[in-house]
This record gives sequence, structure tokens and C-alpha cells, in this order.
Amino acid sequence: MAHFLTYLLLSFLIIYDSLGLSQSNQFSDAGVGYPESTCGFSSSSSSKLLIKGGTVLNAHQQEVADVYVEDGIIVAVKPNIKVDEDVTLLDATGKYVMPGGIDPHTHLAMEFMGTETIDDFFSGQAAALAGGTTMHIDFVIPVNGSLVAGFEAYKKKAKKSCMNYGFHMAITKWDESVSREMEIMVKEKGVNSFKFFMAYKGSLMISDELLLQGLERCKSLGALAMVHAENGDAVFEGQKRMIDLGITGPEGHALSRPPVLEGEATARAIRLAKFVNTPLYVVHVMSIDAMEEIARARKSGFEVI
Repeated sequence: MAHFLTYLLLSFLIIYDSLGLSQSNQFSDAGVGYPESTCGFSSSSSSKLLIKGGTVLNAHQQEVADVYVEDGIIVAVKPNIKVDEDVTLLDATGKYVMPGGIDPHTHLAMEFMGTETIDDFFSGQAAALAGGTTMHIDFVIPVNGSLVAGFEAYKKKAKKSCMNYGFHMAITKWDESVSREMEIMVKEKGVNSFKFFMAYKGSLMISDELLLQGLERCKSLGALAMVHAENGDAVFEGQKRMIDLGITGPEGHALSRPPVLEGEATARAIRLAKFVNTPLYVVHVMSIDAMEEIARARKSGFEVI
């Protein structure tokens, strides 16, 4: 999994036309020659690359400049870089050269409550690359509670990958084996963020007791704790109300989980993380209620992402 670290900076550069995406070679032909395909670069490509003459955009400025890369690492960004003949040249004149996006929250080929997400690690990644996202972090779901088994299952799913990726890990039960496997994930597998679902009663939802144990373990390992913050018990009641009212369309999803239920769970997660004294990452914040709880905690000096 650590392969993405070596080539991180190189793959984060993506070239756009000044008026939109270049129509040529946006990404390799879907599925053709896979897995030998490397989405635009053959295995015999030079380890030295010069992206020449583009308008380079980054967080603090833009300028017409060259970008020189050796062995997957950006060495220099400046105008008129002189190089030897053994360097692969890419002409970016009239195009933007910018960092690709990082999507930290995806669910590719995820099995969930009798369904599976339609995009796998190739089709989802190809779509992401077409839109300028060059890395994502997916969620490993344990197999029968086993983190190691889940990790191995997702490694197989990710063999189709054509871009950089990393893994978060979901925690769906708690015992000593899970605690030990969390250490294996952090120290041996490169996974250092763990997600706790406060929603999805009867499937992925965990109790406050489990959340506290997980927060304590994250703190001891120096890992980041994440929560999907909705009150799963109340949402379950809300779903029953919608069904009783005959509301079974997509609008029932929002009506079954009003903002107050996200706000309550966000506040509870923040307070439990404060109690343990470990940072917290609240994923996909969707309501003013949750945002206000996070803003209040940050204003008090607590580390909430």
C-alpha cells in the first residue's frame, strides 16, 4: 500500500487546457491491457520528466514555469529549466499544471446491507482521474470484525487500481483481537485512521462504550479517530415513521434524519473525544447543527477536523 508515497508528488500533477480538459490521453483506455496499463506512462518511460512551459498553479501563486521530476519526486519548479537528453519532455504550453485533488472519503466496491457500490477500484478511479482527482482514501470494512481479513480483502479489490490510494479502517466491534489488530494496521500496514459509525443501526453502528474504547486505543497508537455522527437509534425511529406515513422515496432519507440528530451525535462524539483527550475527525458534515458544535469545540481549543 505504501507504493503511493513514493510517487505522490508526480501523480498529483495533472495538465488542463486553458479552456478545459485536454481531450487526448486524459487517462488510459478503460480496461485495455490492464493491469499492464499504467494510465499514460509505459514501464519503460524515463525516470526523469520535464513538464515544460505550462502555467503552474499552486496554493500561493501562479506563474509560467517548468516542472522537473526525478524518480517520482518534484525537484524544481522554475522557468526555463535546462535538462539532459535522457529526460522525457511534456509540452504544457497553453495549459494549466496544477496539483490533483485528494478525495479522503470514498467507498469503492463496498458491500453494505445487501448491496455493493457500483464503482470498483478501476471505474471509480478512472472517473476521478478524468475530473482531476489523483488520489483517494477508501474505507476498509472488517470481515466478521477482523481488521486483518478486511485489509486483505480490500487489497484484492484494489488490484484494479490505476491511481494512488490509501486506506482508512472501520471498527465495527470490540475485543482484544481488534485492539491488537489496530496496532498491526498502524505499525505494519500504514493505516493510521479509524472510523466509528454512530449510525446504521443493525449494521455498522457502534455503542458509546465501543466508541470510548476505540478512542482510547487511537490515542495510545497515535492514530486519528473518525466518526460518522448521526444518532443511529433516533434515525431508525425516523425511518419507521417515514414508512408508516408511506414516504418511501428518496425524500424519506432526509426526513428520517433531521439536522438535530446529526448535531446531537456530533456533540456527543466531541465530548467523548475531549474526555479521552484525543483529536477527532467528523466526516461529511451535513448540517448547521453539526457545524456549530464543531465551531464551538474549535473555538475552545479542542482539535476537531
